[in-house]
Amino acid sequence: MSISFKPIGDSWVLVILAAIVVMALTIWAYRPKLQSTRGGWRWLAFGLRIAAVLLCLFASLRPSLMIDEKQKQQSAVIFLIDDSGSMNQGDEVGGQTRWSIARKALDEAKKSVEGKSKELDVKAYRFDSDLGDYKADDPKEPKGRETAIGAMLLKAVKEAQGTRVASIVLLSDGASNGGIAPLVAAQQLRAQQIPVVTVGVGSADAGKGSKDLAARDLVAGPTVFVKNQPEIRGTISTRGFASQSIEVELMVEGESGPVATKTYKVPEGAETVSVTGLKYIPQTPGEKRVTLRVKPQPGELVATNNEISSYLDVLKGGLKVLYIQGPDFSWEPRFLTRSLDAAREIHADLRVVREPARGDQGLLDNADFAPGQYDVYILGGLPADHLTKTQIGLLRQDVEKGAGLIMLGGRSSFGAGGWAGTELARILPVEISPNDGQIEPGDEGLKVVPDQLGLENFVLKLAPNVADSAQVWAKLAPITGSNRFGRPKPAAIVLARAGRDPLMVGMDDVGKGRVLAFGGETWPWARSLEDQGVGRAAHARFWRQAVLWLAHKENQGESQVKLKLDSRRVSTNQKLDLTATSRDAKNEPIPDATYEATVTRLDDKGKPIGQPEPVPMYPTGNDAKGPYFAKGEPGEYEVNVKGTSQGQEIGTARARFMVYQDDRELENPAADPALLKQIAEITGGAALKSEELSKHLRSLGPEATEYVSQTEHRLWDNWPFFLIFCGLLTAEWALRKAKGWV
Repeated sequence: MSISFKPIGDSWVLVILAAIVVMALTIWAYRPKLQSTRGGWRWLAFGLRIAAVLLCLFASLRPSLMIDEKQKQQSAVIFLIDDSGSMNQGDEVGGQTRWSIARKALDEAKKSVEGKSKELDVKAYRFDSDLGDYKADDPKEPKGRETAIGAMLLKAVKEAQGTRVASIVLLSDGASNGGIAPLVAAQQLRAQQIPVVTVGVGSADAGKGSKDLAARDLVAGPTVFVKNQPEIRGTISTRGFASQSIEVELMVEGESGPVATKTYKVPEGAETVSVTGLKYIPQTPGEKRVTLRVKPQPGELVATNNEISSYLDVLKGGLKVLYIQGPDFSWEPRFLTRSLDAAREIHADLRVVREPARGDQGLLDNADFAPGQYDVYILGGLPADHLTKTQIGLLRQDVEKGAGLIMLGGRSSFGAGGWAGTELARILPVEISPNDGQIEPGDEGLKVVPDQLGLENFVLKLAPNVADSAQVWAKLAPITGSNRFGRPKPAAIVLARAGRDPLMVGMDDVGKGRVLAFGGETWPWARSLEDQGVGRAAHARFWRQAVLWLAHKENQGESQVKLKLDSRRVSTNQKLDLTATSRDAKNEPIPDATYEATVTRLDDKGKPIGQPEPVPMYPTGNDAKGPYFAKGEPGEYEVNVKGTSQGQEIGTARARFMVYQDDRELENPAADPALLKQIAEITGGAALKSEELSKHLRSLGPEATEYVSQTEHRLWDNWPFFLIFCGLLTAEWALRKAKGWV
């Protein structure tokens, strides 16, 4: 029992000042009567008025009598037993597993609590990353791959559904590796006055000195053309295998055995090995699952993490480009090859020829100019004498049989490079002579201005329409100079000029081939920092379209839908972003396209399991993006997307990805008794050994189902107080009336 005060205005000073003022006024009002009247009754009237004033002042303090009362209510004792894989460790006394010790302690503890009171409910759960009912006769062994102690403590309280939780008994090795931090959860339970009794099992030294090989990372592709070598590299964790040899295999879907094998010796003191040099050349197009596998070794703690998979998109067809650069320094190779590499359907090889050929001996192989070896040739700053006459002849023949050729400008190109009178000069679109010279623009550079026919040509079309394309060309940085051309040949077309001088000239009736002549170099467009990326994008588009045009591929193809996944491997509960795009035959985006996407789980044979799960797709510019959260079981999944435009199907695309779950439980099997002790201390519980639990719970008294409720009784806000106050004022008035003071 206690008394509490809540003064008006929450201020004692205000009440005291008001009391002084009221008392002073009361005394001042009674003073004349008290001095002019005799008899003891006058002091009685004054006393009654003072008593009424004191009651008012007492009420202004708003006093309350607080009485504590014990009450019964339904309460619960919740048992949580760790169901994760680390509980299978046999590091307890006599080689017993952590699970068997914890389970025995739980079963005995339940018996000691059940029946103690009809108001006490006993609940038992097994947990890993989620809760599940615990049954004493359930033979299921712990297999959980994650221990989320903090999240499960809070979820268990939530599952009580309003029932007061008297205590939580946590039986675990304390190796928490998921969800909310356990100590954060403990702080929340302390605020709710829920103690946690922890029972620790297992050894903190478990797994010390253990051995484990694990495939940690795999990069494959992600795209490559048929019969080309993709980039494949990976990382192997080698804990405990220092100075030993390990064997790594590369497996490819559809192949009967490993396509590549390599042995590595783990350096002394190292715990990882970088895997490179695994060679695989795909012979057929399609999406292929690629698996990096390290052979298991004796003494490994875990064998399920010895392989990792990803996917490689093998593209059919594709264009092969040979870019031959002369000896003079230029930024062109760097930026040109970067732009061509960005085009999935183009594979470019760069050769830098720094010395002239000697007779029939050059730095290049004649096989590079064999028919069908390359689809397009690019000559940049290359003097004629750096190729043999045989190679120049082979190049001309290859172009006439259908290959494409573009010669770029430079101080060793065209007439300045000695190309006049060569067999190649016969197929170039402009007349050239040794005296053509250079166009030297000075510091302001040379602006490339497309002709009207050039803007309508596929090569120079840098935007969906002619007007927008002209604006893009106007924004491009000037080039540093140009070779001066002679007269364009009759069958040629001038695509761009510098003032009145032809700067880019094309011709498409060179036998079956096509040729372009560009008097300058294109790298200033890609290198410019003043156009907010316009030049870089235009440079990449120009070169892609130039190669396609030279290879007669500008009008081939059909509308298609492409699907891109931001990752081909995601862990459980991780988000995977899907991006869908659609392009017409000219590779222009289809702006009004809409998409439907689904994700389906696949079995070991690649067959769908269950119903497809829809994924919402949201438009973002010319693309559409959709998020997918991998909440299903680990394994292989497939995304299917269908594109539609104006009610007509554009096409479909598919891609597979892997959902995996880390074996964190087994990779670090050490128990963490210190964490369990901290949880108990923060919540006001106790950290016990398994054999101490039953005795502790038997000591639970009535307080487990009782709680103290505090009742407030207001001493000023009730009818007796009001009657006393009114009685004092009435008696005082009646006395004054009888004595003639009223």
